[in-house]
Amino acid sequence: MCIRDRSMAIICVSNQKGGTGKTSVTLNLIHHLNPKQIIDLDVHGGLSKLNQLRGQPLEIKVTKKKSELLDWLDTKDLTIVDCGGFDSELIRYALSQSDYILTPSTDDPTDQFALVDFNNVIKEVSNMVGEKLCAYVLHNKVHHSRNDFSDMDNHIDQLDHLKLCPVRINASASIPSAAFSGESVKSGTVAAQFSFLSKHIFEKVD
Repeated sequence: MCIRDRSMAIICVSNQKGGTGKTSVTLNLIHHLNPKQIIDLDVHGGLSKLNQLRGQPLEIKVTKKKSELLDWLDTKDLTIVDCGGFDSELIRYALSQSDYILTPSTDDPTDQFALVDFNNVIKEVSNMVGEKLCAYVLHNKVHHSRNDFSDMDNHIDQLDHLKLCPVRINASASIPSAAFSGESVKSGTVAAQFSFLSKHIFEKVD
């Protein structure tokens, strides 16, 4: 099965390890990308729950059915998918239809080990669709005093289905503070970083 031959812009935020910040990254990207379609594939439904805290909740689609998911992804509308911190057939189908895969990760060694496993997932999905897919690793929750990223850079360089995203997102109390209202960060350094990230994504899917 492959329906990747149509014009589309599908962005998947995915990493099979939990705790890397996928939902908060998705929430903040929604503000800058303004997607026509939002899909929550996380079994914990974090994005959907945060959405209910908004004054005017967005429409977020949720499904456990492969056929329904593929129907949603067969679109020309800009779509963002929060995949959740696990591996599943449904997530692999979402990845298989992606124009851009964003993989938040921290510099914690356990997160770096998990990237090896995710690299293998992308390799297997690539075999499924018959073309090489790559995920962009977003260095997330960066400590303000951190300025040497060589260990993480070198690690990702060794993984053939991962690339390093040129944007980094700082750790900031403003991210969970805004999330308690179901919102993104609207000002300051973090908002600017998400704006730069969105521009990078648009450049890649254009």
